[in-house]
Amino acid sequence: MSEVIEIRSPSNLKVIGTVKRMSKEEVRQEIEEAYKGFEEISKMPLYKRTAILRKVSEILEERQEDLAKLLAMEAGKPIKDSRVEVLRASRLFRQTAEEASIVLEGHNYRVDAYEYPPGNENRIVISTREPIGIISAILPFNFPINSFAHKVAPALAVGNAVVVKPSISTPLAALEMKKILSEAGLPDSAVRVVTGYSNEIGDDIITHPLIGLITLTGSTQTGLNIASKAVSLGKRIIMELGGSDPIIVLEDADIERASSIAVRARFEYAGQNCNAGKRIIVRQEIADKFTKAFYEKVKALKIGDPLDESTDVGPVINEESIEKLNKIVEDAKIKGGKVEVVDGLKNGYFFPLTIIPNANLDMLSLKTEVFGPIAPIITVKSDEEAISIANSTEYGLQSAIFTNNLNRALKISKALKFGAVIINDSTRLRLDSLPFGGFKKTGIGREGVRDTMLEMTENKLVGITLL
Repeated sequence: MSEVIEIRSPSNLKVIGTVKRMSKEEVRQEIEEAYKGFEEISKMPLYKRTAILRKVSEILEERQEDLAKLLAMEAGKPIKDSRVEVLRASRLFRQTAEEASIVLEGHNYRVDAYEYPPGNENRIVISTREPIGIISAILPFNFPINSFAHKVAPALAVGNAVVVKPSISTPLAALEMKKILSEAGLPDSAVRVVTGYSNEIGDDIITHPLIGLITLTGSTQTGLNIASKAVSLGKRIIMELGGSDPIIVLEDADIERASSIAVRARFEYAGQNCNAGKRIIVRQEIADKFTKAFYEKVKALKIGDPLDESTDVGPVINEESIEKLNKIVEDAKIKGGKVEVVDGLKNGYFFPLTIIPNANLDMLSLKTEVFGPIAPIITVKSDEEAISIANSTEYGLQSAIFTNNLNRALKISKALKFGAVIINDSTRLRLDSLPFGGFKKTGIGREGVRDTMLEMTENKLVGITLL
């Protein structure tokens, strides 16, 4: 068995680095080491923990370009989008530092408002939030730096240690983040990064007795399997899973704006975002005009080397992804779909930008989560039909409505079963400090600076009877 795993760039298939292929025993040792880190960081005063987070933020800004280049090579994310991801991560560490004292301030309860139990007028009851212990953070390939920040910064702020399992497709970014944390003054044991194949080491970072909470961003099937196992062992979970976000374009919408945002929402990072606009639902009155505008903007996108400043769309992550996308396109053709493509490079895992302008509900492109640059467009005759199609998926992450009638948009938003409804903007809109998650099989719990810190702490009541 090879002791290392080669990491290849999806844009040209060249080896850009190697990581250790850890064994189960090595992972267990890392978890035990993390417990030492927990004992140290949980005793550290909050001002010291937040000072470390602020320092991480500063270092990320200073090294934005180097990290963005690594991200572009490792994940295939265009360099201009990679810079944004690094900047978001920097701000997320800073926001966490700023908000930790608010989340951890506890509460003083007026128990003298309750008649039972007797004697409440002589009691003081307060609540405190305490760290859980060791957090197992399982990262996706598509946001290896920002997802690291979303899971690790809140965990450290409240006094937990973290064992990070990055995707085997993008582990180099996580290892760089670990180095930055150490440079910022974090005790080395407080964050450990384990690398290897999930089918070989994945079970240990879920079932180990020292793990208190598992936070995962990934596919629905993987997440539900992990959640089932974790809950059976009494462990806490935060699951950010699949999405099939609809974009609803009504007949009174600004077609130019709606088509521009929809193209970006669907094809940014080759469509490999959980909250990408994956299904486009258009009123029949404007379907032809919208589709024409959409197609013209797709043709203007540049497919190319992620390190090229002018590149809009890079490759998908691996060959398995290409195989899945090909099946979705073939399914659409079999079921009467007219498939239009804008082709690109051939030397890496590049997939042509694909539009299905006459999609129907029998197609996989509207039934499943499509993690790639395929845009199904379906026409509807009424708002009720648009709502029905939008809600027809098993996912419920985010959604978007384009209209000039705010009252109409708000009525539709009440009927949509999604964690967020974005009016006249992209499904990709995410405010990192606010709750992020969704309905149905999209996940369990919410992520976001404050929500994550709350999820990663225990609420303890302390009652004092005055003598």
